[in-house]
Amino acid sequence: MKFIHHKYTTPTCLLIFISFLLSENINGQINGSLFMLPNNFYAQMYNPAYMRTDKAIEISFAGLSGFSFMNQGNFKISDLVTTPNGSPVIDPVHFYENISQNSHIRQDISVPLAFFSFPLKKGVFNAYYKENISSALKFKKDLIDFLVNGNAEREYRNFSTDALNLISTGYREFAVGYTIKMNKKLDAGAYAKLLFGAAFLEADNWNFHIETSANGSLINLMADGDGYMMIPLPVTLRTDSTILRIDTKDVFSKYIKSYQNPGFAIDLGLNYRINSKNSFSASVRDLGMILYNTDAMTLYEYERYDYIGFDLVSAVRFNEEPGYEHPLYLIDLLKDSIRNVWHPKAVKSGFTSALATKTILHYQHKYSEKLSFGVTNQSTFQKNNFQNILTLTAMQSWPYFSVFENLNLHGASNVCVGGGFQYEGDFFQAFLATDNIIAFYHPANNKTFSVTAGICILLNHKTEKDIYDNNKGIKNRKGKISPELPYYKKLRELHQ
Repeated sequence: MKFIHHKYTTPTCLLIFISFLLSENINGQINGSLFMLPNNFYAQMYNPAYMRTDKAIEISFAGLSGFSFMNQGNFKISDLVTTPNGSPVIDPVHFYENISQNSHIRQDISVPLAFFSFPLKKGVFNAYYKENISSALKFKKDLIDFLVNGNAEREYRNFSTDALNLISTGYREFAVGYTIKMNKKLDAGAYAKLLFGAAFLEADNWNFHIETSANGSLINLMADGDGYMMIPLPVTLRTDSTILRIDTKDVFSKYIKSYQNPGFAIDLGLNYRINSKNSFSASVRDLGMILYNTDAMTLYEYERYDYIGFDLVSAVRFNEEPGYEHPLYLIDLLKDSIRNVWHPKAVKSGFTSALATKTILHYQHKYSEKLSFGVTNQSTFQKNNFQNILTLTAMQSWPYFSVFENLNLHGASNVCVGGGFQYEGDFFQAFLATDNIIAFYHPANNKTFSVTAGICILLNHKTEKDIYDNNKGIKNRKGKISPELPYYKKLRELHQ
């Protein structure tokens, strides 16, 4: 398979597709500590039951709205990319020596391009537009073993990738939602989301096998697996339905303009105040799917080829002899036979893909006016891919500023320490959160790293300090104060 490159599109292709295909599922989660702040506009996007405690209007757009990025795996990038001579190089031997038998890498990036929140009489109206890219790759150590050791030892050997799994997707979502105060204790909310799939690739339990006979006279090459693909680029197929080339001209423009594959989803959430010091919130996100019809393909591979070596008998003859074959033709024939085993076939047909469902559970305890503690559990489910993040948070709060520290458990073994802050003034809110502070110094040397940041504009906003300072702590009252003296003062005047 070939990519037709164009002068100004190669960096874009690497960004949109190559790194996209080698990464993991945009799992669409944010730092768990942000759920300590119901006024945070990211927390409001991820739990539709969260709303502001005042009547401020929130507005954010591209350039201010920030991003959320997460990388999670059981190996470090520095295990694969080393710098032996000062320059980065891909080192498969070092990678093989440092990974476990079952390996995975997951990545997620979400970029809100617009967000709007407007208070109504009994609730809050919300809307946002967000770009998402997600991917998850799972593989076994045998795959790297073959790349390192090959298949040319004296006694020969067998090889199998044994269930290679990859799922990657890029899509955009337009959401509208409403949050309502059910009673003094309970808030509930929901988002309805219109989705558009822009790119998709799935390889489900893909297996590549090499089996060598005991005497070394025969090598069986085998491949099997299923999958789906949708990319907004021209794809040229061979006569046998294998992919010949993909034209990457104007790839970024075509990706941004890809709105032909619609979908839908809903988010549900609740926020329950147990008492003045304790609260519990929960949400279920991305209950929906995307229907891929335009540029959609079904991939499959069930091929086998018995390689017995290169037979030149029919080429070692005179041109006039019967049965003569040109050597170059024989070479091409052998190459095609081997290639067909490893190249999947593509059939243009539509398919449906469910989104990765996410759940968020959060409990919070207010120890004092300035100190709070929280526990957040975020889970993601998509086919045979599962991700779980448990976050323990301590937060210190002042009228304009909040600081939090967190301890994060990714899966069952990866633990890291993070933190962040949120500033909220009269006219804007800004925040930064991470689950691994050390990774800011050396991201490639950490298995897990996430960062979420954003800014939103606040209109009609009064801080708690403003309300307290106004009339020395007494809120403004509607109406006029009566000029009449209180009854007890009148009584005092009568006694005099």
